[in-house]
Amino acid sequence: MNHHSQILVVGRDQMLLQTHRLILGTYFEVEAAGRISEAGSILSKREFDLIVLCDTLTDAECQQVAGMVEHQKPKPTLLSLLGPGTKDHERHIGRCMALKGGPLQLLRECADVLGFDLRAKPNGRDAYLGHAARSRA
Repeated sequence: MNHHSQILVVGRDQMLLQTHRLILGTYFEVEAAGRISEAGSILSKREFDLIVLCDTLTDAECQQVAGMVEHQKPKPTLLSLLGPGTKDHERHIGRCMALKGGPLQLLRECADVLGFDLRAKPNGRDAYLGHAARSRA
């Protein structure tokens, strides 16, 4: 049984996706999609607790991803990353986070959304505080 939170990161910048995957992968199980069609394929096969929408996506692309999970039960949380100069009110997709604090801020925000204690051991069972975990075979 796997009790780790599942995160899907969607964006167009492969280097940024890889960075997010490595940072978040310290504590969570992370999948990355560089195209909307790839995100759709992944979402048709797996469930996620959190979907991170990178600031490299257009609002229309973010809406497409949101539409793909609209009827999932339980519905994953959507976290929209806001690039420099973007205001919260310009993107109304899920929870929004301005990218000011770098990768550590992203890790903290994801942990907060998922109810995860970052002070505990990475990828340790005792690290998860847990309301978002799903049992996986």
